[in-house]
Amino acid sequence: QDYPMEQQIWFYNCLMDMDVIFAHNEADVDYFKGLTQKKHIYQNPSLMITDEIKPTTDVKDRSGVLIGGNMVRWYGGFDSYIVAQEFDTDIYAPSMGRKIDREDEMDINHLPYMNWIEWMNNLSRFKYAVHLMPTHAAGTFALNCAYHGIPCIGYHGLDTQSKCHPELTININDLNQARKLAKMLKSDKIFYKTQSEIAKTNFELFFGEKKYLQNMKEIMEKIFNENN
Repeated sequence: QDYPMEQQIWFYNCLMDMDVIFAHNEADVDYFKGLTQKKHIYQNPSLMITDEIKPTTDVKDRSGVLIGGNMVRWYGGFDSYIVAQEFDTDIYAPSMGRKIDREDEMDINHLPYMNWIEWMNNLSRFKYAVHLMPTHAAGTFALNCAYHGIPCIGYHGLDTQSKCHPELTININDLNQARKLAKMLKSDKIFYKTQSEIAKTNFELFFGEKKYLQNMKEIMEKIFNENN
């Protein structure tokens, strides 16, 4: 709804022409059902093909905190930055298309643009992650972190966040709780280790390739059986 009116209407008309709609999150399914009143709307969880990923850093050598986006409302970058300061370590951020002027003047180390494999391999060197993004989209940042076992603080609404990092998932705008969790991750080694292990386990349980293929097979069979 940030687009011009004619594009909003065009996109809505495209949705209304569809026989089947896939959405990223469970909450998105309810949204599109209400928006279109269509029957065949399903969740298509985010998927990572991990074959070519080769981490560059051992777990014991990780350092720094990575925030998931830039200083715009879409990413909630400023909120992530404020919480990231609790770790009292170097703060990093990717360079996204929405990066704004004067961000480079902040005490944030901006990573250069990378292809996805470079990003995933480079991601392995960070110890903590914060992504207080109010926009509910694919949730790839939380998913990428979970693959490496990097604890990520984030909001409810993204399935990748709430399923891979359940104890680090907070209500929207609850920065007070986010700060508390950051302090726990920094000071409590057992808590950190537990969150890291949960993230890696739940990544495979909920978002592994086998789970994805099983989910899609069940959905396709349901659609074809109802139409035949």
